[in-house]
Amino acid sequence: VVVGDKVMLNPVNAGQPLHASNYELTDHPGCKEVNSVNCNTSWKINLFMMFSDNREEVLKGGEVVRLFHAEQEKFLTCDEYKSKLHVFLRTTLRQSATSATSSNALWEIEVVHHDPCRGGAGHWNSLYRFKHLATGNYLAAEENPGYKGDSAEPASVVDSSRSKRSHGERIKYKLVAVAHGNDIASLFELDPTTLQKTDSFVPRNSYVRLRHLCTNTWIQSTNVPIDIDEERPIRLMLGTCPTKEDKEAFAIVSVPVMEIRDLDFANDASAMLSTVVDQFGQGFISQNDRRFAIKLLEDVVFFVADVINSGQAVLDVNMSKANRERQKLMREQNILKQIFGILKAPFKDRGEGEGPLLRLEELADQKNSPYQYMFRLCYRVLRHSQEDYRKNQEHIAKQFGVMQSQIGYDILAEDTITALLHNNRKLLEKHITKTEVETFVSLVRKNREPRFLDYLSDLCVSNNVAIPVTQELICKCVLDPKNQDILIKTERRVPKDAIPGGGEYIGMEDYGDDDEVWLVWTDKTNEKQEKGIRQLAQEARQGNAHDENVLTYYRYQLKLFARMCLDRQYLAIDEISKQLDVELIFLCMMDETLPFDLRASFCRLMLHAHVDRDPQELVTPVKFARLWTEIPSSITIK
Repeated sequence: VVVGDKVMLNPVNAGQPLHASNYELTDHPGCKEVNSVNCNTSWKINLFMMFSDNREEVLKGGEVVRLFHAEQEKFLTCDEYKSKLHVFLRTTLRQSATSATSSNALWEIEVVHHDPCRGGAGHWNSLYRFKHLATGNYLAAEENPGYKGDSAEPASVVDSSRSKRSHGERIKYKLVAVAHGNDIASLFELDPTTLQKTDSFVPRNSYVRLRHLCTNTWIQSTNVPIDIDEERPIRLMLGTCPTKEDKEAFAIVSVPVMEIRDLDFANDASAMLSTVVDQFGQGFISQNDRRFAIKLLEDVVFFVADVINSGQAVLDVNMSKANRERQKLMREQNILKQIFGILKAPFKDRGEGEGPLLRLEELADQKNSPYQYMFRLCYRVLRHSQEDYRKNQEHIAKQFGVMQSQIGYDILAEDTITALLHNNRKLLEKHITKTEVETFVSLVRKNREPRFLDYLSDLCVSNNVAIPVTQELICKCVLDPKNQDILIKTERRVPKDAIPGGGEYIGMEDYGDDDEVWLVWTDKTNEKQEKGIRQLAQEARQGNAHDENVLTYYRYQLKLFARMCLDRQYLAIDEISKQLDVELIFLCMMDETLPFDLRASFCRLMLHAHVDRDPQELVTPVKFARLWTEIPSSITIK
C-alpha cells in the first residue's frame, strides 16, 4: 500500500468497513463520528511531513532506489550465494550496464531520527540506513573474517586467483547484510560530490559517496570476486577504506512505483508458496490452504503473462508480449524454486511406511482433481516464465528430470517441455533422446490428440532451422512399422463409377483428374476406418465433431512430416515421398473444397519433401530487364 492509494478500512472484529457519518461527536464539537456500517467508503492514504518547496526533487525516507557505482558501472546488489547472503557489485555481460536491472538491487532509504516514527526528506548531515527491499535486511559493514592485515604476501601475477584472494585478505571491513535495522553497523552518511551546505536537502538522483559511521571509513569497490570458484565470477566484494576517494561515487537512481509493486507481489507470493511446499513436505494441507494456494497460482499466471484478470480461463491465457522484468522476478525471488517444490514435495515418500501424499498415476481420480489443477497452474507459470528468455530457460532446464518424470499425467508437463526446448538448440540437443521421443509417440497412441504430434514437430526445429539429431530420432521412431497405427494413411482412388465393375485399384499411370483422395486410419479400438478427404471436409463444415477431429489430426501429421523433411533430411524424404507423391499432393492443394489450412499443410509438405531436395540443378532465371536499344524494331519467326 503506497501513498495516494484508496483503501477500505475494515475493523477485524466488526467485519464491516469504517464509514464517515454526518453526526457530530457530543464531546468534541466540530468532529464527525466514524462508525462501522455495511457500506463501502474509500479512504485515501496521505503522508504528512514537511518538505521544502522543491520537495519533488528531494530524496525522502521510504523512497526505493538503486545505487549505481559510477566508476565500476555496476549496481550495488544483495543476493544469496552458496546459501548465504552477500553484498556485492554485480558484473553484467550486457552492452549497457544500466540496463541490468535486477530486483535484488533495490534499496529502501531510511532517514534516521531519534523518533522512529519520523521520516521525511534527507539532509546531507542526516544519518541513513539502506534496507534491501527483497530480503528486508540492512546494508552494514563489519570486520572481514579473512582479514590478515597489510602484511599479506602480495602475489606476483596480477590477474591470478591467488592475487585476488590476497587482495581480499587486505580488506579490513567489508559490506554485509544484517537482519536488524537497530544495528549501529547499519548507519551511513551521504557525502556530496559537489559543494553543498550540510543542512540542505539531498537532491534526488544525486551522486554520493558513502561513509560508514561506526568505523569512520568510506565504501570502496574492489576487483575481488566473492564467487571465485565460478568459471566466470560476477560478484565483486565491497570493502571500506579510511580515505575518501572521488572515484568511489554512487549514482542514486530512482525506481518506478510499478517496479516496486511487482517486487512486493513476487516477494509475498514466494513466501506463501514456500509455506505450501512445507505443508506438502509434512504430508498434509488443509482444504482452505489448498484453495488459497490455487488462487495465488492463478494470480501468478496473470502476473507473469502480464494479462489483466477479467474472468477468463487461466489455462487459456496467452502471453502476447513477454514482460522480461516480471519473468526475471520469477527467478530472482525464488518463485520458480517454490513451483518445483510444489511439483516434487507431494510425491516424496514421507518415511515410516506412510508413503507419499499423492501418486502420479492417481492424479486422474476425481478426488485429486484440485491437485491436478494446481500442478497444471505450476507448469503454466513455468511456461510463461521461460518464453523468449534464455536465462530462465537454462534455469528451468536444470529440473528437466522432474518434468520428464511427469510427462503423460495430463498436468501440462509435455507442453512445458516442448515450449522450453523449441527455440533453444543447445537444450534440445542436450535433453531430447530416444526415450523422450518414444514417450511422446506413446502419448500420441494413448490419447490420439493432435497436440502431441505438434510437440514432436516442434522438437524437430529451432528458430525455423532443422535440428538433424532430433529429426533423425523422430524419423526412426515415427516411421517405424510398429508405430504405423498412429498415422493416417493417404490413398488415391479412382471413383467407383469410373471403373467397369467398380472399386478396383489401378496403376498410377491410369489415374485421372477426377480421382479421389481417401484417408485410412486405425481408431482407439483398433478398428480400421476410412473416408474420402472431401467427404470428411464437407461433414466437418456441417459440424460433425468426429470428422473435424480426424482432419485436424491429419493436418498436424502433415505438419510433422514437413518438419521431419525440413532442410533435406533424406531419412524422412525417401519414406514420405513414396506415401505422398507429387500428383497426390497437387490434387489436394488444388481442391477448393478442402479447408485452406489443410491445403496450406500440403503446400508446406510439397516444398520440403519434393522441391527442396535432390537433384540440385542450377537454373538460370529469365532475365526480364532489357535495354530499350537492344529491342529490335521488327520481329520475325526466324
